[in-house]
Amino acid sequence: MPENAKTQMLALGEQGPPPVFVDPTGGRRRWLRRTAYGIGVLLVLALITIWVTQLIEPARPPARPCPSAAPAGTCPR
Repeated sequence: MPENAKTQMLALGEQGPPPVFVDPTGGRRRWLRRTAYGIGVLLVLALITIWVTQLIEPARPPARPCPSAAPAGTCPR
């Protein structure tokens, strides 16, 4: 059975070099978390702004140009 199979063990011997990216104070994690929250809040505010502007006045198609052959005073402005 696989759970009873013989495995190889690694000798620990010498310790390797210390980790390079260690931040015991947690400052990097706090900075990244605050930055991510700030960007998230800005994106949500932008989305709400776009949504509210669409609710206030929906988009209208642009006015069609008046043909040059139309009688004077008949083109909508």
